[in-house]
Amino acid sequence: MPEQAFSESRTQADSEDDLPGAALAAIFAQPHWPQFRGPNGTGISHDGRPPIQFGVDQNVTWKTAAPAGHSSPCVWGDRIFVTGVEEKKLITLAIDRSTGRELWRKAVSVEKLEEHHPTSSPVTATPAADGERVYAYFGSFGLMAYGHDGQEAWRKPIPTPKSKYGMASSPILYRDALIQLIDTDGGDSRLLAFNRKTGKPLWMQERTQFTAGWPTPLIWSHDGQDDLVALGISRLMAYDPLTGAPRWWVDGFPQETVNSPVAGDGMLFASSAALGGRGNEKLDPNFWPELLKMDRNSDGKLQFDEIPNEYQLVLRSDLPKDHPGYAFPAPFKAMYKNADTDKDGALSEEEMKVSMGRFETFTKPVLMAIRPGGKEDAKHNVVWEMRRGIAEIPSPLFFQGAIYMVRDGGLLTCVAAKDGSVRYQERLGVGGQYAASPVAAAERIYVASQSGTVIVIKPGESAPEILARNNLREPIMATPAIVENTLVVRTAENLYAFGQR
Repeated sequence: MPEQAFSESRTQADSEDDLPGAALAAIFAQPHWPQFRGPNGTGISHDGRPPIQFGVDQNVTWKTAAPAGHSSPCVWGDRIFVTGVEEKKLITLAIDRSTGRELWRKAVSVEKLEEHHPTSSPVTATPAADGERVYAYFGSFGLMAYGHDGQEAWRKPIPTPKSKYGMASSPILYRDALIQLIDTDGGDSRLLAFNRKTGKPLWMQERTQFTAGWPTPLIWSHDGQDDLVALGISRLMAYDPLTGAPRWWVDGFPQETVNSPVAGDGMLFASSAALGGRGNEKLDPNFWPELLKMDRNSDGKLQFDEIPNEYQLVLRSDLPKDHPGYAFPAPFKAMYKNADTDKDGALSEEEMKVSMGRFETFTKPVLMAIRPGGKEDAKHNVVWEMRRGIAEIPSPLFFQGAIYMVRDGGLLTCVAAKDGSVRYQERLGVGGQYAASPVAAAERIYVASQSGTVIVIKPGESAPEILARNNLREPIMATPAIVENTLVVRTAENLYAFGQR
């Protein structure tokens, strides 16, 4: 997998590292939540104290309308940046953090918006910000960079990647570089790095063995070294963030990956649900009783003509029936011939078990803990694995020595980071789907359900304490941001700032 460099090389003069120490310190002293999941993707604000109880008429600092989109807000200083879409215009907004007043709005028009999952959006990638600019990636266009005053700094059109669910990987910043992961089904998956100030290409690294994926990369700092970690189909890869050169990898992940990795306690944690969003190693054992409801001749088997043409095998009963992940995407009759192994035209319980066992083996959910020091194939650096309660969309949160994952149905799993033992699995009392990743501050965790409730949790060793369930009465797909004493939440139609009055 050879490294490929762009024709234009980066120059040290373009780096923010050249700023005087006092100026650089002043920039980073400003409160910020600079990218997807905050500082280096941790999801944690170490000095924030947002309110516990809030709602549409409680502890609202301000509320402002937001365009459609699933990207999360990012914050730098007195500005909140969000992206959205209106018809075929891809929008970047700046909002005053104190008042909620819109400071500026810029748009780039496209002829066609990218294809995306029915429950997703053509604007899902979260922008990244530094002390001078904000950077937005749109799968339908490419990269846009604006100054904090709204003036365009540079643009980098990128052909729309081939992905049946749309693009979701967000840009991250490292030294003088903006890094964008683009994994596609078109055979041209790659990592790209551009100079943050000028937009000039720095390097490109091909990832041709990867098809479409949706995680955001992570800079993992350990042992005096920085690794650029990118999770993709079946494999987690680490690269040199200065050149893009591959360093090591770990195999054993499912065929589609959504969750972004996180680091803590000297280890890296990466997870992915199995195909179809399955979070446990074993499938629901109630497949056969459900199928026997169609056994019209009561022979204890299922004949081909007993199955309605439109019937689909239920995969995840915790989802609404109209959700694309509720059932297998193909009619059950399309699976029947492979499951009927003795070809007698009748499907038995044992044949069904064997068929489901093959599917379980083909795709397995996993959470891995990886220690540093890997070289090339680093499977031996995997400290532990677990295959229970793995989230489909929300990324894991490392907080106070534990990994927290939240699944559809409101199932919270707490795993000890040191050994992978499950401390507890508890229902949060709010069902339905979960897309936003959990975030944390002030000894508590904030979990947003897609239905619009933000649950505030005090984590414990054996069970969580539910401090509040705050219903905002609108769907939430975006991950909240935390800056100082403010929680910024993007709902389907609004941007809220909640603070203790």
